[in-house]
Amino acid sequence: MSQRFIKYTQQLSMAAAVGAIAATTLSVNPASAFSITTGGQAKGSPAGIEGLTTNVSNARVITFNEAVDSPFTTVDQIDQKGATYSPGNALVINNGGAFVSQTGAIPYSGPPSGSTNNTSAYLSLPTNNNNGVSQVTITLPTLSNYWGLHWGSMDDASANSPANQIEFLRDGTVLATFTPDDLTALGLDVEAGGGPGNQGLARANPYVNFFSDNSGEWFNGVRLTQLGNNNNIAFESDNHAYRPVPEPLTILGSGLALGFGAIFKKQQSRRR
Repeated sequence: MSQRFIKYTQQLSMAAAVGAIAATTLSVNPASAFSITTGGQAKGSPAGIEGLTTNVSNARVITFNEAVDSPFTTVDQIDQKGATYSPGNALVINNGGAFVSQTGAIPYSGPPSGSTNNTSAYLSLPTNNNNGVSQVTITLPTLSNYWGLHWGSMDDASANSPANQIEFLRDGTVLATFTPDDLTALGLDVEAGGGPGNQGLARANPYVNFFSDNSGEWFNGVRLTQLGNNNNIAFESDNHAYRPVPEPLTILGSGLALGFGAIFKKQQSRRR
């Protein structure tokens, strides 16, 4: 799958301003910026039978493959690799056992030779077992600077297809929000729509990588949402991956922020 590079920029919220102050000493760009690429590697044997996964080093990957050999299980039953998925009853669809009749489309691997059905387990929001879970918040154990996922059958905000949405959080504050519409507008080689004509296209089932470019965008939460109330449309994803920021860097970022805050406070006192 082709890989292209794009940078997304948006202003930081006031709640993230302290992080931005630290970031200005490390980056020439004090605004909030995420670098986004598409591309991963086929997983499983034959290649792609477990979808696409990250090729980013030092990333922790949640595969959902611990799902029991039954059509449906819940996310609290799989190895979350140090992260916490909430609510725990979000649906994991398991294609590894018997045929699963489902409302949404499964993620396709889309290697160069053509689309391959991902027969492993994956997360689906909302669900076709009527539990109503259309949003999951993933709390990470530490600040991270990378998130990746195999985004299956991307749904945009068309009239018949409410959008899939990804938000990046830091201590509950939203740093950035993305839908497939944003990715296509930025020029990434993806296709959204979710219709039956494109569900198996490689461009509609990419592995998407989000990199936070400076300490102001390091995040410790990711929220996945299927917008709207149409249970015939789902946000399917697999092989979630995150990369923790090395601890010395998190200490440096916090120290810079505290140091700048102390200098600012001292200057204010002198002006009085």
